[in-house]
Amino acid sequence: MADSGTVETCPTDIVRASPQRVWDLLTDPAQLGWLGVRVVQAPARRIAVGDRLVFGPAPGLRLSWDVLSAEPPRTLELDVRVPFGIRNHEIVIVSPVGSGSCRVTFT
Repeated sequence: MADSGTVETCPTDIVRASPQRVWDLLTDPAQLGWLGVRVVQAPARRIAVGDRLVFGPAPGLRLSWDVLSAEPPRTLELDVRVPFGIRNHEIVIVSPVGSGSCRVTFT
């Protein structure tokens, strides 16, 4: 724990998909179904710096992503807001590790 009320984690895993496929799943609103929530507001194109996406797991409970930076297909920086005032600064790093695989790390 960094300070009172702040928790730092860094989950990472190897994914059997190309970095471009993972990037597509992270940045194409039409492919965000894997999140398990309904996309309420998003651009009709791949997300870019300055975009806000809003997700609606239930009426009155919204979560959002503000896209702070993007370096395709390597890093995506997000300000993630979830209900009850919880806010996460996320950086997703996609690194190739072999033919058809990559490491995905959330920092």
